[in-house]
Amino acid sequence: MKTPKKKYHSKIHGASLFPDLVLVHYGSSEYKSELFREVKNENWVKPRGGLWTSPLKSNWGWKDWCLAENFRTCDESDSFNLKFKDEAKILVIDSLQDLEMIPKSKVAYSKRFSKEYPDFELLAKECDAIWLTESGQRETHLSHPLSLYGWDCESVLILNPDCCYEVTSTLI
Repeated sequence: MKTPKKKYHSKIHGASLFPDLVLVHYGSSEYKSELFREVKNENWVKPRGGLWTSPLKSNWGWKDWCLAENFRTCDESDSFNLKFKDEAKILVIDSLQDLEMIPKSKVAYSKRFSKEYPDFELLAKECDAIWLTESGQRETHLSHPLSLYGWDCESVLILNPDCCYEVTSTLI
């Protein structure tokens, strides 16, 4: 008897499991949910919209990647920190298997060639954020045929602006 594949829902966790998780976003000094843009599929590994963050205590977060690649300066004075509300639902991608289990959107480039990408619009209906862990980033960065090439560091993509709140350094 064949074991049925796990559904991607098995990796959606309540934020209350991660009470110490603090996220950082660089490029603005305060969180303004009214500036949030709805997530839309872009036929690529990243969607349009959402809010990109990294765990503050990550070993390989956005600030680290920017420094290693000489991409940009991540100034603490031009950043803000967020925490999830307890009821927030977070999809955790900690392995290639986790990525393979999420819903995909197929894009046909020709009669012979098509590519699959995460269906971010569908995921936004199911969860509030996607957390690509450090381990998940290593396993999915250059995987084939499905990869998250372009998610260059441990990342948390906020899909729902109401799932989190800004915290000051005194509350971290």
